Amino acid sequence: MMRADVSGASGQRARLQRLQDALSRHLDETVEVMPYSGGVDCWVDIVRRRDAPDVVVRSAKIERLVTRYDGLVDFGVVLEKEVAVSRLLREANIPTPAVLAWHRSSDPEIEPSWMVAEFVPHETSDEVSPRAQVELGGLARRLHAIEPQGSDVGPLAPPAHWNEWIVQRLLMRVEAAGNYMPIPASPVIRGALAAAIETRQSNAGSLLHLDLRGPNLAIDGDRILAIFDLANAIVGDPLLELARIRGCGLLTPEFLEGYGEDPAKLAQADAALDAYELDLAALLVVVSREEFEDESLHRRMVERVDMLLARLLRSSRPR
Repeated sequence: MMRADVSGASGQRARLQRLQDALSRHLDETVEVMPYSGGVDCWVDIVRRRDAPDVVVRSAKIERLVTRYDGLVDFGVVLEKEVAVSRLLREANIPTPAVLAWHRSSDPEIEPSWMVAEFVPHETSDEVSPRAQVELGGLARRLHAIEPQGSDVGPLAPPAHWNEWIVQRLLMRVEAAGNYMPIPASPVIRGALAAAIETRQSNAGSLLHLDLRGPNLAIDGDRILAIFDLANAIVGDPLLELARIRGCGLLTPEFLEGYGEDPAKLAQADAALDAYELDLAALLVVVSREEFEDESLHRRMVERVDMLLARLLRSSRPR
C-alpha cells in the first residue's frame, strides 16, 4: 500500500502544494488548489485558474491497495476507466462532468495520480425525491443501453465468462464479510450463487455505474444535473445495478417507472437480485469496520447479508 502522509495541517499543506505544482506543470498554467471534500480512496479539491472557471481535481489517497473484497486496486487504472466511462456517458447525452485532463503517476512519492474535470456546484444529500427517482430510472435505462464495443471497451473489457467472474467476485466479498459474521461454507455459497444467476450470462454486455445513489448525484430540486463517481463502473448484467440500487433503497415504483420495468416481471428474478445485492451488502460489512467506523451500518449490513444468504440457500435447494 502507498499512502501519502498528510497527517495534521502541515501534511495537508504539503499535499496541496505537491498537487498544485504537478497541475501547474502538466496544465502549463499557474493554478491554486483549495480543499473541497474527499472519499475513502481519493481527495477532491477545487482548482482555481486565472482566466477560466474553477474545475475539480480528484487525486489518490492510496495509489495501490490490496483489499479483502477486491484484491489489488490501482487508482491509476481506475482513473483510466473513469475517463472512458465519462466519454461514453457524454456521447449518450447522460449528464456527467467532462474530463479535462488526467495523469497516471509513475512515482507517487513525487506526485499522485489525478483527474481534472468540470465543476458542477451542488448540494450533497442521501435523499432523492420521487420525481428525481423517476429521472434516475430513465438515466439508468439509457446507461444500460450503452454496450461498449471495439475501441470503446479499453479498460472496460468485460469478463469472457460473466457468470464465473461475478460468482468469484461475490464469493470474495462474502468471504471477506465472514471475518465479522458467521457464513456457510464457501462451496455451499458458491453453489447457491451459481444457481441464482445461471441464466444471466447473455445479459452481461451493458455499461453499469454501480453507485447510483444520492451522494453521487447533483440534484437541483427534482432535476438531476449530473452523475458523479464512475470508479465502480464495469460492463455486465444490468440486474447487478438494480440489485445495488435496491440495496440503497432506491428500487422504488418511481424508479421503475422511469426505467420502464414491470415490477411483476422483475420479481421473477428475485434469486438473482438477492445474489447480486451481496455485492454491496457484503462489501459494506467489511468497509464499515476496515475503512471507516459505522457500527449502525455494520449491524444492518450483517443482518442483510445473513438474510440474503438464507434466501439464496432456500431457493437453491432441490424441490
